[in-house]
Amino acid sequence: VHSGKKLLDLSTNWFEDKTKYAIYNQKDMALQKYEGTKSKVQTYRTLYENGDKEAKDVKCMYWAPKDYQMDICTVEGTVSSDDVVTLENGVLYKQKFRLRKDVFPPGINSFPFFHFQEWKRVYRSTQLLMSQNARSAASPGLIVTKEGSLPLFNTESTSWRKQSKLGKPKIVSNDWMISDTGSTSSRQSSNKFCLKSSLKGYPKGATVCNVSASWMGARAIDSSSSSTMVEGSATVNIIRSPAATSKLRGKKKGDSTIPSWWDDKLFDALNGVTLSLTLQITPADMKDESVVKNLLSLADSNIYAWGTNQPSVLLIYLDASVEDGDILARTRELVKETFGTNDSETPQAAHLKGSLVTIVESEEPSISRKALMNMAAHAAPTRWIVTGLELERGLVLSKEASLHATREALVHTNMPGHVFVIPQFASTRDDTRANAGKEEDVLLTERHLFSSVGADLLPMIREKQTMSSNLEEFDCMKCSGSKLDAVEDKDDDESGLGGGESFGDDEEEEASPDEEEEDDGQQRRRLTELSSFEKSAEVQLEDLWWNLSVVQVYGTAGGFNSKVKTSLSTVSKAEDHIEVALLSLLDRSKEHEQYLRHFDKSPILMIDRNGPRKGMMTLDLAAEVEDFRGRKCYNLLRLAQLAVLGYNINVLPGVFAASYPKTRSAVCKKEKTQR
Repeated sequence: VHSGKKLLDLSTNWFEDKTKYAIYNQKDMALQKYEGTKSKVQTYRTLYENGDKEAKDVKCMYWAPKDYQMDICTVEGTVSSDDVVTLENGVLYKQKFRLRKDVFPPGINSFPFFHFQEWKRVYRSTQLLMSQNARSAASPGLIVTKEGSLPLFNTESTSWRKQSKLGKPKIVSNDWMISDTGSTSSRQSSNKFCLKSSLKGYPKGATVCNVSASWMGARAIDSSSSSTMVEGSATVNIIRSPAATSKLRGKKKGDSTIPSWWDDKLFDALNGVTLSLTLQITPADMKDESVVKNLLSLADSNIYAWGTNQPSVLLIYLDASVEDGDILARTRELVKETFGTNDSETPQAAHLKGSLVTIVESEEPSISRKALMNMAAHAAPTRWIVTGLELERGLVLSKEASLHATREALVHTNMPGHVFVIPQFASTRDDTRANAGKEEDVLLTERHLFSSVGADLLPMIREKQTMSSNLEEFDCMKCSGSKLDAVEDKDDDESGLGGGESFGDDEEEEASPDEEEEDDGQQRRRLTELSSFEKSAEVQLEDLWWNLSVVQVYGTAGGFNSKVKTSLSTVSKAEDHIEVALLSLLDRSKEHEQYLRHFDKSPILMIDRNGPRKGMMTLDLAAEVEDFRGRKCYNLLRLAQLAVLGYNINVLPGVFAASYPKTRSAVCKKEKTQR
């Protein structure tokens, strides 16, 4: 397919037009035509017979017996894409071919397909999720590529907003409840999420999952239960769930074998918004109990800010490879003390009644954060999900986050396919108001929760310049380009997550060691200099958020100054520029590839599980790519993919996340600051 637009506009039954596509309908005529004469193809058998003893070790087709590999593997460069290869009497021949004229519609082509086994071996499970609905009425076909599968949507029959006879748009159905692989209030996701993978020797780019986790294997535990590690699988233990706290019918008291799930009486599945959080606790964290408590308190603070009327998911990963089993057991107890249920729930735990809190454990010290993000998002029981917040950086959501998120969900009930970006900042000062976290709310002091600020303090974000969008500058662990990068490089050489896989073409050269060891801060400055002629997508999103937030909070376009521009045409142009900036990141240019690779923040997104077209399921179509890892892990890739797929990218006015001196110092460890 030469043009995606032509493919979308093409009728799905074009091949039935026997007048226009007569040749295609002639079953006795081949679509391609041979040209020239046959010639022998050089194989590795020939090389072996001529004295190349290493030729016997060649492997090109794993689906064929090893004894025949030398006979069917052609020497690189001897066969081109317009050659047809045949095996006749044990000898390989090749011959040129060309496509006959007027066979296909404009933009459609035919090509020889080597063997589907070669593609199957490269696929990860998440790349084929959308194929499960290939036979649905909304998806007349499937596009299968080397990178995975995509549903084929027809522009005429699959529009969400197809007009009725009265000119009123149809109500958007809850297709996500039926079609996507995520959870609902009554059903757990059956997906497996790959926490740790390693590269296969062949084919290039293929991986094997070493450790996976699944909600189907989750179990509810009490303080007396224990878990058993199974090789290749992480244990998933539910510490708290709304279903457990609501004492659903059929749940036997003390029965820890029945997985607890959601109570749909606590939230609105269609217009509700789930806060999806992940937290990774390392052995270094566990050695300092105060750090563990502060990390858990940060998670608790965000759930508290989110409120009791909206569900939340907290996925806590514990590295069970720690040598001291006592500190691992103590960490588990701290999680249970903070989030676990008991016979007499106190007012201090009221904000947790809509929360699903789970511990995931394996003996892998380094796992994919993106896999945890996918797993947490797939546990959400609502159509809308907020995901991407980095608790490890000390980030806390603003006070009105849940209110504004719910408002946008209600406004867009019948307008699917939206993604709202929530900006994140590093504050240079704590909330200095007199009653912050004290008399204003005693619970903040009693539970050691961290206070967040609201949108009423918007002026200080920009006008007083007390908040910065460059989080890396305020991280307690600085990447100096030596020790930390050396650790990352070592992991790349071993069987790590993604194994240092490149986002570029298979033939693209690997980055040089100097580039690999470049400091993230230096990389960010270099990218800024290269893009000085245009604003990045990040800057444009923050500019739009600022302008719309002022109107949201102060009720006037002028706000507290006259610099804000929020006319309909201005906002529309800003959205178009943001879309172009995100799309350009996937154009494979060196500059944009580097920007994607080194973007040092995890975007906080409020996503709609319904895509812009009927049958598009966001969790399956555009999940986080689990195989990238570490600081150089293409954090902006998913947002760019959503833009390419036609999602409307906007901002969530009045909502932000910020880290403060207190929250950052609370999660910093001596081991980190001394590196």
